[in-house]
Amino acid sequence: MEATTLLTLFSLLFLSFTPKLGECAYSHGISSPPAVLDSFGNQVRKGEYYILVAWPNKPLPLLYTSSIFPLVNRNGTCWVQHEIEVFTIAKPSLPVKFSPIEPNEDEFILESTLIDIKFNEAAVSYVCGGSSVWRVGDHPDQVFGQQFVNVGGHGEARTTWFKIVKDSKLPHNNYNLLFCPGDSSGCRDVGIFVDGDGRERLALADCPVPFGFSPYRNPGVNTLK
Repeated sequence: MEATTLLTLFSLLFLSFTPKLGECAYSHGISSPPAVLDSFGNQVRKGEYYILVAWPNKPLPLLYTSSIFPLVNRNGTCWVQHEIEVFTIAKPSLPVKFSPIEPNEDEFILESTLIDIKFNEAAVSYVCGGSSVWRVGDHPDQVFGQQFVNVGGHGEARTTWFKIVKDSKLPHNNYNLLFCPGDSSGCRDVGIFVDGDGRERLALADCPVPFGFSPYRNPGVNTLK
């Protein structure tokens, strides 16, 4: 009798901790990474344009603004330039959009997934000519010894793949950009290189720069391709 009672209690305990059919079916699966958030806390959408803001928490002098845009330099190279200038004469930031390398059904850009970064094609064609895709050269620049982020990629895995990762050291929606040439183990941080003349360019760096994403609110945004 006592043995039967113990067996019954054991069975009840087992059943109480056994999930019903269909419960926790994916508890051991790999969950999707979170979506990247813009400066307003909204999810960054695929194919929509955003203003990339470097040092989003860094206070700027009064009447100054930060801009990121392509600029033709020597030998026709089109580098990605960063500039802090008085807003009345500053060049406007050129918006960028993000596209996942692997097609998926998500509406949003997810953290730590491979992406292409593109400026507006029409604007880049006017300024630099050619492709609007961000890329990183295979070798350091001969003058500065840096691997600069430039424009002109065509989807080659070794030169155009980036990731957006959360910057855990900073509050709010701050992220780091990583250049990942086809292998996540070889990712490098994107920072800002300042040359002797004070010009700032995006380049691979040991010290990453935090970035934020501000929705591009232009009445003609639908005309951007």
